[in-house]
Amino acid sequence: MQIKSVGVIGLGTMGAGITQVAAHHGREVIGVERDEAAVEAAWGRVRDGYARTAARGKMTEAQVEEALGRITIVTDLAAVAGADLVVDAVFEDVELKRNLLGEIDKLVPQETLIASNTSTIPLVILAGATSRPERVVGLHFFNPVPAMRLVEVIKTPVTLDETVEALRRFAVDLGKDPVIVNDVPGFVGNLLIVPYLLDAIRAHERGVAPMESIDAVIKLGFNHPMGPFALSDLIGLDIVHDMAASMYEEYKEPRYFPPTLLKQYVRLGWLGRKTGRGFYTYET
Repeated sequence: MQIKSVGVIGLGTMGAGITQVAAHHGREVIGVERDEAAVEAAWGRVRDGYARTAARGKMTEAQVEEALGRITIVTDLAAVAGADLVVDAVFEDVELKRNLLGEIDKLVPQETLIASNTSTIPLVILAGATSRPERVVGLHFFNPVPAMRLVEVIKTPVTLDETVEALRRFAVDLGKDPVIVNDVPGFVGNLLIVPYLLDAIRAHERGVAPMESIDAVIKLGFNHPMGPFALSDLIGLDIVHDMAASMYEEYKEPRYFPPTLLKQYVRLGWLGRKTGRGFYTYET
């Protein structure tokens, strides 16, 4: 199956990035947001993303305009009914995603593929809300979507091989490097990275070292491009918190429980780069 049109539900940081990349690579994209204010904010995120890409010399102004012309953002979920693929990119909340996939399932033809950009929720829970679990795949992009090449293509025990292959080819067509993984909470990337980020925060809370020192040790000692605090700010502290909470709910292991400092920053609205303040302060 060739995927020529894509519906994206939820154009926050991840959904806007998926929209940007899909339109850049020739796909017609129908984005759906909850109200007109959210639609306007979504357009802002997409345009800002293209501006950054153009500033790095990756797109010309003409290419940006062409890509923008392939995007429609509306408030009516029914607008995705004709898409070849519909991607859920809403908040990492089990019931929200299950309800959404159930609604999508009723709207689209049986041959339409449904994907979730979930980062931690077991895919089988979401696929079970539809009448076509064999045609539901996890399509976990990494943040920032335009820059990160990895996409985890997640399959459940009932996912059809042809469905997995269609999504793998789609990711390749978007210039990504897909990796096929099995359906476990956190999959591969977040199963490993979330405890690492939380351990760093707890070490700072215990007074082991300032966060700047912890970041420097990881960068200089292990040759990582950034340390765990800078990485958390890039991902978004709310996203890190929600990933941790979701994985704790599934595994009930203390290492996944969100640390107090992370909770406090999220409650303050200090979410990282996207708000101008997280563990570090940024120019907005």
